[in-house]
Amino acid sequence: MKKILCLLLLVCTCVISGCTGDDSIYAGIEKQDITGIKSAKELEFIYEYKGYTDNWAASYYVYRMKGSDIHVTRLFMKYIGEEPSPSGELKYAYSTEGAATGSGMLEEAAGLSVIYNLGSSGGTGTIPEQDSTVQMHVEWSGGTEDWKLKPVL
Repeated sequence: MKKILCLLLLVCTCVISGCTGDDSIYAGIEKQDITGIKSAKELEFIYEYKGYTDNWAASYYVYRMKGSDIHVTRLFMKYIGEEPSPSGELKYAYSTEGAATGSGMLEEAAGLSVIYNLGSSGGTGTIPEQDSTVQMHVEWSGGTEDWKLKPVL
């Protein structure tokens, strides 16, 4: 009976720890991790989009400060795949529904970090709808992947 209870407790612990969600996948690229967002108490709005594959997680943010006409967008990717981490050339592209597109290349993806700050932009132009998606594409020495970032509502 004692063995059954211990086994049941072990199974419950495994199930509960597996049900914590995708939080650890996005560690380091959550809005509270990003300078300028986490310290901005005067945000008028922030739209957040997230998605992941077996190898990559990405977060895209659109925000505007109170009293400003200018919005800011920021894109982050994180390698979550198996070792070794990416090395060599890394190409990426993204597009939002009806608002922004962008692409770029990192000549040397290797480094101490597996988090990639893919830049920011801003302006007074069109922004994606809060309930839209962001299409991501990445190419690296380990392959190519496409996925969607979905809104965090």
